[in-house]
Amino acid sequence: MVVVGALLVATGVALLLSNTLELRRDAQATTRSDDYVARVVDLESLVVDVETGLRGYAITDRPLFLQPLRRAQDELPAAEMELRRAVAINHVYQRQSEALIASVRAYLGGYVLPLLATARRDPAAARSLAETLQGKRLVDTIRAQTAALQGSLSARELSRQQAARRAADRSITEAIVVLVVLTLLTITLGVILGRLAVERDRARQRSEAASETLQRGILPAGLPAIPGCELAVRFVPNSDLVGGDFYDAFQTSPHSWALIIGDVAGKGVAAAALTSMARWTLRGLLEWGADPAEALRMLNDTILRQELDRRFVTAACMQLSRADGGLAVTVACAGHPPPILVPAKGTPRALESHGTLLGALASIELHTVEVELAEGDGIVAYTDGVTDQGPQEGIPPAQALAGGAPDADAEALADALERLSRASAGPYRDDVAILALRFVGGAEGEPDRPAQAHSGESGSAIGV
Repeated sequence: MVVVGALLVATGVALLLSNTLELRRDAQATTRSDDYVARVVDLESLVVDVETGLRGYAITDRPLFLQPLRRAQDELPAAEMELRRAVAINHVYQRQSEALIASVRAYLGGYVLPLLATARRDPAAARSLAETLQGKRLVDTIRAQTAALQGSLSARELSRQQAARRAADRSITEAIVVLVVLTLLTITLGVILGRLAVERDRARQRSEAASETLQRGILPAGLPAIPGCELAVRFVPNSDLVGGDFYDAFQTSPHSWALIIGDVAGKGVAAAALTSMARWTLRGLLEWGADPAEALRMLNDTILRQELDRRFVTAACMQLSRADGGLAVTVACAGHPPPILVPAKGTPRALESHGTLLGALASIELHTVEVELAEGDGIVAYTDGVTDQGPQEGIPPAQALAGGAPDADAEALADALERLSRASAGPYRDDVAILALRFVGGAEGEPDRPAQAHSGESGSAIGV
């Protein structure tokens, strides 16, 4: 009996040691994969920062925006070396990694440097749509290569994690079989593993609660019913991470309302905190009585005081007021795609409202546009996720809206841009937010009740 017990104990210990070593190998492999992903993301971040700064330099001719390029030139050799080191350790994706490095070098050497020369010789040519689209296509190609590498690694990591879970289940079953003869050390080890599992669940619950709280601060719980207007929204996140797109609609005086939409660079907790601050700051300023341009300038001052590291914000503000049977709309945009006017009779067109993005310069330029909507006219604002979905060049938003029925309601206008955002192949690369308004006329007056908006999917409101 003693010999049998000793054999069972020895067998149990051997099995536990074997499974522990297997789990350790899986953990080390996961760490190496995480290091590889980090190196890939480093290269992509260098390119995105360079492109952002390059656009700012082409628009403003300020050397400040060339700092990301200088940093990329300094850090690129080390970043390439780290990526190759990660490839050598993982023994995977060497060809794809070298292709990514080649694309980054081609972008910096074959596009950025010639564009800088063009900017010094002919600034208008450097700001042309052709040059901008070429840079966007090159960056999107690099993003697509990065996404493909991350997707391959995710699939590989999922398979490894499933094997690890099976190994853990097998270890538990084997531990139960020999439990009666294992020593107190084995029991202690089981208790420690149990506590780790509980701590992991608690951490996950805390993370989910934090994400939910941040999301509530970014998107409104409901939309107002604006007299004589239809209002529709769409919000499509691209991942489980809290993003930087936001929108809001609210009343600012008995006969005035405001619509805002914006986009914060980046994702995660830091970007979400800035997104929430931007939304509530704009809302407070507009409710206080500031006009759209004043509100954007004060938000820019607020962001600069926070001393954020390359956290830029784009935003569009629209102020609505009933006047002479129509709806007067004042529009100001700060680095954001201008809203599109959709007349009941005529061709949709982007409003000529433009301005400097927020969080980059102490003094910004804003060009405000005022339009008056007649009955049946609409206006649609959106974030760049609608048009920035991959290397493929899609149709312009105004053209997408032109294909609808002449009497399309706000829901149909929002649907048209949502379809445009889904038109490209592959996964979304950016969040999508759409805010559509259509003036239907009718008597002025207070709305009977507010209507609810469904964040994450779609929402609508109408007051007549």
